[in-house]
Amino acid sequence: MGPPDDSRNIACLDVPDFCASLEELRRPELGKCALVLAEPGPRAVVQGVNSAARSEGIREGMPLHHARRLCRSLRVLPPDFRFYREQHRAIVDALDRFSPLVEGPSTGHYFVDITGTERLFGPGPDTACRMERFLASERRLHARIGLAANRLVSRVAATCVPTGDLGCIFPGAETSFLEPLPVTSLPGVGIKTASRLADFNIQRVGQLAGLPPEALASVFGNTGHRLIRIARGIDPTPVLPSRHPSRLSIVRTLDRDEIDRDRLESLLFRQVEEAGWSLRCHNRLPGRFSLEIRYADGVTVQREGPLPPFTVQVDQRLFRTVFPVFRKLFNRRVAVRRMALELYDFSMPLRQMSLFPWEETSLRGDRSIQNALDGIRLRFGRNAIQWGRSLWR
Repeated sequence: MGPPDDSRNIACLDVPDFCASLEELRRPELGKCALVLAEPGPRAVVQGVNSAARSEGIREGMPLHHARRLCRSLRVLPPDFRFYREQHRAIVDALDRFSPLVEGPSTGHYFVDITGTERLFGPGPDTACRMERFLASERRLHARIGLAANRLVSRVAATCVPTGDLGCIFPGAETSFLEPLPVTSLPGVGIKTASRLADFNIQRVGQLAGLPPEALASVFGNTGHRLIRIARGIDPTPVLPSRHPSRLSIVRTLDRDEIDRDRLESLLFRQVEEAGWSLRCHNRLPGRFSLEIRYADGVTVQREGPLPPFTVQVDQRLFRTVFPVFRKLFNRRVAVRRMALELYDFSMPLRQMSLFPWEETSLRGDRSIQNALDGIRLRFGRNAIQWGRSLWR
């Protein structure tokens, strides 16, 4: 079974090593040297690399001291995330000359729905190549491009071609394109998920796509249905232009590895508070969240889940939703190095009355407390008043 809608024409532009490429452009003196982006500190990890560093075996997430051992001449720069976001946003705005439907879900990645633009720019492949040439000439950035009937397949196609090239998957060819690829080619399938699939002798996308939807339910739960769906190339997600980022990420890398559960719970609560404050300030309502934990030995685990309506309006309720996921993830006697909380699937916070009046009363009371806390913080600063559980250091 292929994608449900083959009438769309969606291009995915992927600029490899986006942040490092921007640094090379604004610092010509760097030349062709191996470059990484990393915060200063003894526990620093690599957050970005250029092609020269990648050729030395250096990857994102690698401890900086290990990267230095791999390349003695390595240049290290602190990341300038504000600059990267500004440049990313400028590219999103510039691409709207090709289509009003442009979305930049993360820095260096862009989806453009060019359906119906044939009379202006010609066939879809021509338009996709035109966008790549535009980035190269106007921004001096080089992208690899995927073109397909939906976001998922176009994204995978972009990763299968070299920089400056186009991977075009025509409607109806999605299955034959995906089948021979390793399961790690699919978005969201990391090393751990691939390892669990390998336990069932599933290594190729075609093997995964051929399973009945309920086959993985006992192991992966609802995620199993999603894995089989994307393996079949099904993705009805539209390209949604927005002035806001499509995801809110609160990431914390610890100065020293931590195994104390109370301290980790305190860190998680502070992440929840920061996320809730940001969402309320911008009047945004996420429908789902994900939590990722990276252990000191490099093992990374991640789970996602739904957010009940209006959960983010009260920090305590948001924490009670996220905390059970933390308990499932933090199940090893190994210290934690990094935690990342991500909220996404945003909608407008339209008000709806509860079917159960006692729930409405409870939420109203919690919201009154939260509004009072937010008012104090707005007037006197974010740290003017805090919950006790966030003060464990």
